[in-house]
Amino acid sequence: MVFRVHFRRENRTIHVGSDTNLRKACLSSGLDPYPLLGGLLSCRGKGFCGTCAVQAEPAEGLSTPERREARWLSSHARELPGLRLSCQAKVTGDVTITTSPDSRPAWRQHTFYSGRAVRSWEEAAAGGESAPAPSNDTGSDN
Repeated sequence: MVFRVHFRRENRTIHVGSDTNLRKACLSSGLDPYPLLGGLLSCRGKGFCGTCAVQAEPAEGLSTPERREARWLSSHARELPGLRLSCQAKVTGDVTITTSPDSRPAWRQHTFYSGRAVRSWEEAAAGGESAPAPSNDTGSDN
């Protein structure tokens, strides 16, 4: 069977056969699953480093994590649903992939950022209105 793999950030769709390795499909199609330096610091598909992590929606579009990947996910990505290592995942259905997902959303909890509107890239590209900036009210009457 042939399945559709859509890359959200790149706005590109490729078609791959069943059980195709996602990392190899990316590279052969000219898409880069690595966030920096084109994978120069990667483990070259061995499943050790996590630099090729992607987010998959729906998760059923990729094979279930095998032992090595499950171990990496349990220690690095407990709170992120759908996060997978592209070098270990095989395509088993139609899936939408987000390359370079926000794997550390905790920075938004910092007091400097709390209350600020966070717009997705889809909203920014569509020209959506941004939320008003937080007030600079310090509580004093000057």
